[in-house]
Amino acid sequence: MMTPVYLAFDTGAQSCSVALLKEGGAPYSLTKTMRRGQAEALLPMIDDLVRQQGLEMTHISHIAVTTGPGSFAGVRVGIAAARGLALALSVPTIGFTTFETLAFAARTLVEQETTDQPVLVALAARGDQLYCQSFDEKGQSISAPALSELEDIAALYADWRGGIIGSGAEKLAMRIPHARMMVAPEGLAAALVHLVAQTVTAQTVTVQTGRRNMMHCPLLFICAPPMPSSPPAPV
Repeated sequence: MMTPVYLAFDTGAQSCSVALLKEGGAPYSLTKTMRRGQAEALLPMIDDLVRQQGLEMTHISHIAVTTGPGSFAGVRVGIAAARGLALALSVPTIGFTTFETLAFAARTLVEQETTDQPVLVALAARGDQLYCQSFDEKGQSISAPALSELEDIAALYADWRGGIIGSGAEKLAMRIPHARMMVAPEGLAAALVHLVAQTVTAQTVTVQTGRRNMMHCPLLFICAPPMPSSPPAPV
């Protein structure tokens, strides 16, 4: 049986990032800062990274992609590329929301330390609005994703004692006295490739029929759900 090789990429933010992880090895990633042009940059970056590691595209066993919230055009580029590659290579693929990916990054990658505390993901939207979702110490969601005004979110999470990460973290952290602002990685692919590897490993042991059953669903995308107009209170 071939060693699993995971490919992950994110095109939904102000960058284009790709990462590759061979099971049992170290991850490798490339990130380019860009507001536009992800469609032209993504596939050459994937090809470069795969070749740099002495691999071929046919060695890839799983693909992961972020599904937003983020730039609509960028998210669309990533999902289209994931679909195309999955069909061409006949491999399973899975989508993770930007919330899930950043929450995982906060726990495992930020400042190269494990963050054993709850995390609030805050993403800048239009004007003074933020997308937000909170997660516990184990990465399980505490609240549903929501889109709301900055001041409303700050009031709801006034007693939050945990990390805040994402493009809206600085604004929000200034309004929550006990929160710890966390610096997100420049590109999300490095966190995403670890997240998909962890997910696949867990589900290889016990094949499940839930929302991420990749054993029987070669093309599975978990898109960000519609955002409520106000954030639900954290548990």
